Amino acid sequence: MTDPHQLIIAAAQAAGPCPPNLEAAWHNRVREIALNLHLDGMQLAADIARIQATKDRVRGILTRVEIEESSNRGFIYVKALGRGEERFRTDRLENDSGKQLYAIAQRLIGRLVRVYKEMDSVKVKDGDRPANQVRMAVHLVDLGPADGAVGETDAKDLMVQAVGGDTERAATAWQAAGLPSSGPVPQDQLERALAAVSPTESPDVGEAA
Repeated sequence: MTDPHQLIIAAAQAAGPCPPNLEAAWHNRVREIALNLHLDGMQLAADIARIQATKDRVRGILTRVEIEESSNRGFIYVKALGRGEERFRTDRLENDSGKQLYAIAQRLIGRLVRVYKEMDSVKVKDGDRPANQVRMAVHLVDLGPADGAVGETDAKDLMVQAVGGDTERAATAWQAAGLPSSGPVPQDQLERALAAVSPTESPDVGEAA
C-alpha cells in the first residue's frame, strides 16, 4: 500500500472514531498508524522479494532448534526427506526477521515443513581461506504432521530436485518407485524413493573455523 490516501483511510479506520474535542490527538494517531503501515509495507515487499529470490526449497521434519551464542543466530535442524539432517541459520536474533523465524521454528518442532533457503558467505578466522557457504533459512511453511502424506506438488518437486532438475529422469524414478500418479504420497514411501536417487549431504556446507 503506497497511495497516501489509501494509507490515511486505513489508518483512520484502525484508529476508530475521533473522540469529541480530541481532534489533534486523533490526527496524530492516524498519522502514526499510516506511517507504520507504510513501513510495514516496505518490509513486507522486501521479505517477499527475498523469498522469491530463493532457488531451493527443502522439505523435511523440523527436529530441533538451538542458539549459537557466538553469532546470536538460531540454528534450525531439518531431517530432509530422502536425505540426511540439514542445518539452517536464521538472521541474527537481535533483528526482527531472525527473532520471528526462530519463534516460528520453535512452534514447528516435530512437524513437516518447507524451508525456503538461500546461501550466504561466512568469514573464517584464517584470512587466507575463502569464506564458507552456509544455508540460511528465509521462511518456513508448515506442511502438517510429520507422519502424514506429502502433497503431490511438493512430492514431485522433491523428486525433480533429487535428480538435479532432470524432469524425464524424475518421471522415470517416480514410476520405478511405484509412487501414485496423482494425489498425496505417503511420506515413508516418498522417502525411500528419494533416498534411492539422492546423494547424502552434510549438515552444513561449511563452518567458520
